[in-house]
Amino acid sequence: MTRKNTLFDKQFLTKLLIVAGPVIIQQLLLRTFGIVDTIMVRSIERGISGVGLANQLSNIGFTVMFGVTVGVGIYMAQYYGERDYENIKKSFSLLMFIGLIFGIVFSLIGIIFPTQFLSLFSKDTEVISVARKYLIIASIGFTPNVLAFCYSTVYRNIQKTYIPLIFSITSSLINVVLNYFLIFGHWIFPELGIKGAAIATTVSSFIGYFLNVFYTRVTKQPFTPKLSHIKESFNKIFVSKILKRTYPLVINETFFSIGSALYVVFFNALGTDSYEGYQIAESVVSVMFVVGMALGTAVSAMLGEKLGLNEEEEAKRYGRNFIIIGLIVAILLGGSTSVFAKPLVSLFRSDKTEAAANIAVTLMYVFGLRVALRTFVVLLYSVFRAGGMSRFVMLLDAGVMWLVGLPLAFVCYRFLKIRDIAIFYLILQLELVVRIIIGFIEYYRYRWIANVIKEI
Repeated sequence: MTRKNTLFDKQFLTKLLIVAGPVIIQQLLLRTFGIVDTIMVRSIERGISGVGLANQLSNIGFTVMFGVTVGVGIYMAQYYGERDYENIKKSFSLLMFIGLIFGIVFSLIGIIFPTQFLSLFSKDTEVISVARKYLIIASIGFTPNVLAFCYSTVYRNIQKTYIPLIFSITSSLINVVLNYFLIFGHWIFPELGIKGAAIATTVSSFIGYFLNVFYTRVTKQPFTPKLSHIKESFNKIFVSKILKRTYPLVINETFFSIGSALYVVFFNALGTDSYEGYQIAESVVSVMFVVGMALGTAVSAMLGEKLGLNEEEEAKRYGRNFIIIGLIVAILLGGSTSVFAKPLVSLFRSDKTEAAANIAVTLMYVFGLRVALRTFVVLLYSVFRAGGMSRFVMLLDAGVMWLVGLPLAFVCYRFLKIRDIAIFYLILQLELVVRIIIGFIEYYRYRWIANVIKEI
């Protein structure tokens, strides 16, 4: 059997490590820094739930913006397969414009309507008060954060994932250090509590963006656009073709983020301690999701390159490899989440979070199942997105959430009267099982093997 027909070969595995490795390291560090941030705010009364509630705006914003970056990224990856940097420059210009508008809108929502927004998710006035102080300041940094996200997107799709790794580490370190000084009032800094955490987040967002701009200009990266590329990015045909693949992903992420926010409403209705326990468990488990996210990035970039080169058999072989790797990774991550539940949650224990931490430990076992299922789902999504099947992803992601997940949550709360968040959350995992079944059926139809840049 030739190397090209073997399940895994050295060339494939080397490329996978080059693309996914820096993303894994980047996300691990980001999640670790995020956990450190959460540990720091645990000393503030309702600090964990307050920051979690405030972050619903950025969660919704980045989820929707993720749809935009994935849609444009489909073309970037396939253009990279042809080494067509002229069209990559135009794609990047369009992405930055959308990101700028998007960032400004969400920043204004957080600054002008913080109380109205937060009241959609919780009726606990103490939690809303803490969240409001954080949200108003943190929203200022949303726009530069979105623009830095656009830079990360283009680097990943041209398979230079080590660059956003460096910038993310730098800005996250600055965030952690400033948190230490501004929350507790060390050295020459005043003790600002929750406002200090928000200031640290905002400052680090601006620094991360400026690092990207400076490096890109100085090193003259091949995707750096000129004024002519910016003008050409608004060409009617160019925009319409990209938006054709992008708008279903944006719709998907919009409805998915709204659905996720509705889940938060249910979790808050189960009690503030239950919601805070959920926030602790989610913070811990976010580290486990890192490998799955990195694998998804590698799938989109590597498959996109092969599809752009019209190497259909190689794309199919890559897809088989990713399915097997995804299964192995899902089992390992899910098992690790359950095994390390108690020691990881113990990091968040304090006199003010004891009840929530106990709930979090039980939730972690459910999250073990979720991590395994979600990892596999992300992999399938990445395969479909690489081939431009954005409408199918929309139906599989947001469609299943609204037709299966949210009705399940409503029935569990309203009719079954389930108030134990662990049982409640366990039942909701049926949503992921449905996605995997439908996704597998579609995968083996191989309609995802398509060159989308031929359309332009």
